[in-house]
Amino acid sequence: MTGPSDRRNSRRERVARAAIGMPPAHPECITRRPGRREWKQLTAWLTELWPNDEYVAIVEQAWRQHRPPSD
Repeated sequence: MTGPSDRRNSRRERVARAAIGMPPAHPECITRRPGRREWKQLTAWLTELWPNDEYVAIVEQAWRQHRPPSD
């Protein structure tokens, strides 16, 4: 889940919220892709909680594939 959205909820967002039982007016978006800072924060938490875990490597790899190009 990610931070609040600037726009109204799309059909995709409404369907996803209904599927997990989330209230329609909840401020978090569950269908938006995490930003670069969010990927880094998640990776840091996973590294602290489970060092040498295969899921840390999976999240790091996903972050590398989805990160925006460098300026």
